[in-house]
Amino acid sequence: MDLKKWFKGFEKGIAQLSPKEREHFFYECGKNCVKNGVFHIFRTLYEESNGDIDIFFNKTNELQGVKSETIEKRHIYNLYFQECTCGLRNEGYISTPLLCECSRQSVLYTMSHLWEQHKFEIILCHSILQGKHNCKIRIKIIK
Repeated sequence: MDLKKWFKGFEKGIAQLSPKEREHFFYECGKNCVKNGVFHIFRTLYEESNGDIDIFFNKTNELQGVKSETIEKRHIYNLYFQECTCGLRNEGYISTPLLCECSRQSVLYTMSHLWEQHKFEIILCHSILQGKHNCKIRIKIIK
């Protein structure tokens, strides 16, 4: 079986899901991806920042390919990824921007597990799969 052809059907399937259904579907994907990838890097930054979210986001600027900006201290941040690191996209299996829900969910998982006392709203502003030069994710602390 040609996996690239199989994933074309997968893309069509996720396009038929409602946004809420895609959130649920990609939550497990995003969690798995980040836990087996960069979660430990963000945990280290969290520990180095002593849990101070403003210091944490300043420290993300030290990571290669990542940039952040504080919009409103202790409340709103933008996180930028300069390249897409998704293997499904980079191997040519998936090209739909709907896949970026996985990245949004991985950021939600990371923030929620580092700052368990807070609730977050994670907004995908734009992505490389949408044709932009980077991925921009807005992070809001809502509680």
